[in-house]
Amino acid sequence: MKLLKIFVMVLVLTLIPAKSFADMPEISAGQTYFDVMKGYYVLKDNVNVKMKNHGVTATITANEARVNVITQKCWALGKVNFNHEDYNVKCNDAFMRWDTKTAELVGNVDFEGKKSVKVKSSTAVFNWETKEADFYGDVEITAQKDLLFAEGLTIDKKVKTYAHVKYNVTENKILQLDKTFDIPKLEIPDPDK
Repeated sequence: MKLLKIFVMVLVLTLIPAKSFADMPEISAGQTYFDVMKGYYVLKDNVNVKMKNHGVTATITANEARVNVITQKCWALGKVNFNHEDYNVKCNDAFMRWDTKTAELVGNVDFEGKKSVKVKSSTAVFNWETKEADFYGDVEITAQKDLLFAEGLTIDKKVKTYAHVKYNVTENKILQLDKTFDIPKLEIPDPDK
C-alpha cells in the first residue's frame, strides 16, 4: 500500500501544477485501491472523502466512490452524505467536480441548512463557491421564521411541492420558487467516459 501511495504521489506531482496540489482530497475507505489504467481511486465500504478547496472544506461519505485526483472529480454511490460548513445533504448518489465547485445530487435529496431550512427533492445541484443550491422535482420546503425571500416571493401554503427552488445557503434566502419548471435530467456520469 505504501508503494502505491508513493506511485500516486509521483504521478500527481508530474501531472498537476503546484498550486493545485494543496487542494488534494483526503481519502479513506474499508477497501481502497488505485486503478492505474483508469486513473482513479476505487473506494468501497465506509468511504470518506474530505476536500479542501480555497479555504472551503467538504466531506463526503458513501458506500462506494471513485475519485480521480488528476481531473479532480468524485463519484459517490449509495447512501451519500455530503457535509459542508453551512449544510448537510443526504442522497442516493452524487457527482462532485472541484473545477466547477459543484455537486450534482441524485435521488431522495434531503438538505438541511444549519440556519433554518430543510428541503427535500428528487435531484439538486449545489455550487459551493456561490453557496447556491437548485432543487428539482417534488421540492418540499420546511422553513423557520428567519428564512428570507427574494423580493415578491413567499411560500404558497396551498402548494405542497414545487418543481424548482433556488436557495442561497449563506444568506439563508430563497431566490426562486417555481411551480412549473423545465427540470434538467441529472444523472451520475460514468467515471470511465
